[in-house]
Amino acid sequence: MRPDNTRPAAETLAAFYAGLRVQDLPPETIHAVRRHVLDTLGAALAGVRQPEPEAAFATARIAYGDGGPALLWGRAQTAAPAAAALVNGTAAHALELDDASGCDHSGAVVVPAVLAALPLAAGADEGDLIAAVAIGYDLGRRVLEASGGYNAHNNAGWHSTGTCGVFGAAAAVARLLACDEATTRNALGIAGSFASGTWAFMSDGAMTKRLHPGHAAASGVLAVLLARSGMTGPAAIFDAPWGGFLPTYARGEADWAALTIGLGSDWRIHRSSIKPYASCRGTHAAVEAMLRLRGEGASVRNVSAIRVNVHPTIVRMCGATSVTTLLDAQMSLPYAVAVAVVHGAADLPMFSEAVRRDPAVLDQARRVEVVESTEPMTNVAAELVLDFTDGVQRRLRIDVPAGSATNPLPDDGVIAKYRSLAAPILGARQAAALEDAVLRLGRGVQPAELLGALHLPVL
Repeated sequence: MRPDNTRPAAETLAAFYAGLRVQDLPPETIHAVRRHVLDTLGAALAGVRQPEPEAAFATARIAYGDGGPALLWGRAQTAAPAAAALVNGTAAHALELDDASGCDHSGAVVVPAVLAALPLAAGADEGDLIAAVAIGYDLGRRVLEASGGYNAHNNAGWHSTGTCGVFGAAAAVARLLACDEATTRNALGIAGSFASGTWAFMSDGAMTKRLHPGHAAASGVLAVLLARSGMTGPAAIFDAPWGGFLPTYARGEADWAALTIGLGSDWRIHRSSIKPYASCRGTHAAVEAMLRLRGEGASVRNVSAIRVNVHPTIVRMCGATSVTTLLDAQMSLPYAVAVAVVHGAADLPMFSEAVRRDPAVLDQARRVEVVESTEPMTNVAAELVLDFTDGVQRRLRIDVPAGSATNPLPDDGVIAKYRSLAAPILGARQAAALEDAVLRLGRGVQPAELLGALHLPVL
């Protein structure tokens, strides 16, 4: 239950975020912003020509017209800010390479929203950009935690990237545009009217999963612009007994204190993960275990059975063996384990159509059993159990897979991932210029340097 006689949470959040300066952020938080911005840009550039962002681009041209002040990443065209946020956010999630464990996919929501709004932010400097990104990650994750956490909210059918992420996008854009407390509060209230996205796409591999971060990013931009134009939003957007976000979307699962506890001292960007593999984060522990055991001699020739013990949420979300679309493969734990044992990798090429049709991979995937663990574990953990043809059994449990907040990829790993994704789209020289600009954020970078390196020249 919400505590009685308390100030609406949106008022507390708006007052804090509107007054935040980059000097208030710890150095490690600023560095985390650099890492996550770079990772998001790489993921988005790699995904720019996928069907989902292409559809978003075609639709944005009809809905918003051609041109505008905002850049479309990896393209020569420009667009209206909300249109750019829609297209770039959809691209960032199009290949399942973007970060996780935030709202869930905070990077694909927050970074596109902030960079799309940057041309509207006269006088904004690198400090404003850093503060905006940190705020977006912070609030998106806080709303998810207040909704009972990932398992409760997503198992209820909501896709938290869309439902929770929109608040992070709105708060981030409001800070970038130097909105005052009242405008920021109204933007959060308006954002609640855009909070949407369900897991129905799992039934047939539909494209809407990729759309949700783009929609949340665009809606965050629109919420702020509406608030600046005089539109009001409910101050009690999180709290109202009838229609408040938590009573409506979380019901009995809500943790009201999570919205504001540790505000300004526990920056939620540090709970986000950066993916080393091109699949759902819930598959990574099993993939990591399989690759490790493969390195110790396990193979399709000497392994007779594979079982993966995971959290019930992962059984439901990632237990399918039927693989047709790219989304099917990236959300399938059996497929991810199969490519790991057959090919020794789970990077982007392993999810190509050619590999998805590989009889050896498909046969192996059908033989991977995914079961609910009898031992307590989180939804990112897994225990891999291999039965060998000689009667030996090997077990390997990984609770904190690589890329997690407490087991992070090293900086050079994040950079290598970015380079592999961005260089084929921008070219090595332009990708390097973008990398340099992002990694110098907070050290004298002009935002225009970052934007210029994202854009393809007009031919």
